[in-house]
Amino acid sequence: MPDLSSKLRIIIAAAILIPILLYWGFSGSPQEHGTPKAPLSEKMDYFVDQAAVKEWDINGKLKQELTTPRLEHSPKEKQNFLIEPKSNLYRSDNSAVNISSETGTVQDDNNRIDLAGNVIVIDNSDARSSKKLTTQALTIYPKKDIAETDLPVNLETERTLMQGTGMDINFNTRVLNLHSRVQGTHQNVD
Repeated sequence: MPDLSSKLRIIIAAAILIPILLYWGFSGSPQEHGTPKAPLSEKMDYFVDQAAVKEWDINGKLKQELTTPRLEHSPKEKQNFLIEPKSNLYRSDNSAVNISSETGTVQDDNNRIDLAGNVIVIDNSDARSSKKLTTQALTIYPKKDIAETDLPVNLETERTLMQGTGMDINFNTRVLNLHSRVQGTHQNVD
């Protein structure tokens, strides 16, 4: 009889342990799952590799084009995150402004673009009077065609180097205002 009791204990233990072991085997142990992650829709609902976006005016003329190796959209923040964005803004006189940076964010309504890291703006309306602006952060308001920063700015032309802290620029009128600590050098033509 003691033999039957031992066998009964083993059968009961197996009946209890086998379902638990099968559950862990098919679904993993509790330690493997860790903390639950937020659903993808809260972080990013889509991404585009090698994105190229173009915008035309009401007459069908190319107004702006943007390229980026990676674009990620966040529905919660209602904006796109860009890696190494490059943008070309075309004016009515057929000149262009080229803008690049290490990162950027663009609001869904396209009212604001924030660029960060090695921001370079090149106004190449005329090869002889091309202007290059560099800073570490720049906020662009596309619908108003203006941009601004509170950080140090360098402005270079063929013969001039200007430096200042803080700046605003109107892309249509090509008027740039340096706000403070302005200094510069100019090289005369011989």
